Amino acid sequence: MWKWWSLLLLFPTLILSAEPLRAVVSQTNTAPYAIFDQQQRLSGGIAKELLDALSARLNRSVEYLDLPRGRVVEWLMTDKADISCFLNPQWVPASYKLSWTPVLFHTRQYIVRRSEDSPVRSNQDLFRKRIGTTRGFSYPELQPLFETHAAVRDDAESLEKNIQRLEQGRVDLVMTVDLSYGHYQQHFDSSKLAVDPLWAEPAEVYCALNPHNSLLVEQIQKQLGLMQQQGIVDKVLKRWAHTSI
Repeated sequence: MWKWWSLLLLFPTLILSAEPLRAVVSQTNTAPYAIFDQQQRLSGGIAKELLDALSARLNRSVEYLDLPRGRVVEWLMTDKADISCFLNPQWVPASYKLSWTPVLFHTRQYIVRRSEDSPVRSNQDLFRKRIGTTRGFSYPELQPLFETHAAVRDDAESLEKNIQRLEQGRVDLVMTVDLSYGHYQQHFDSSKLAVDPLWAEPAEVYCALNPHNSLLVEQIQKQLGLMQQQGIVDKVLKRWAHTSI
């Protein structure tokens, strides 16, 4: 009798462990954050390494969901996904009551320009510029310029497409972040480009969590906190860090 009761008590845990971790990793997450193969399947990058390690610690498989960036919050709020990384509470409207992990790391924003163009040192240097941005991404420091039409936001699907447009003269500048531009330099010719760091402080990077499953939220927060403390997150970042400006 005791053994049967023990199995019954364990049964919910076994079901929980069998459920996959539903992780949103969009193709708008530029390399090295996410790398997709020719079949459009997630094959590598920071997101895959961190989420594979997290799912193993949770004793779960992981189901990767490739969604447009604009649908990520909706899927978390409607219990269609469990986690999406490389976000910040300031980039999400306050009306969405998401749960959040501890800070994973910090990222520096870069402004890419043609090497013959003048350096960009402040918002004034962005006036009347057409700025290549990534569709679905938030740029709080530049939002006042876009809202007042002092500068034009011009979205593309990837950093590579934005830089191609920059080289063709279709945009004046391109917004990116340190790890993404470092990866670009490793794989493409950047000799005709120059980079200026954005004057804002480096941004904190988190994972956003589905707020409807408090037990899973606590487990993810605990395990990612441990991964941070144990240096696992830093090791993954260092493997992909090749930034030089």
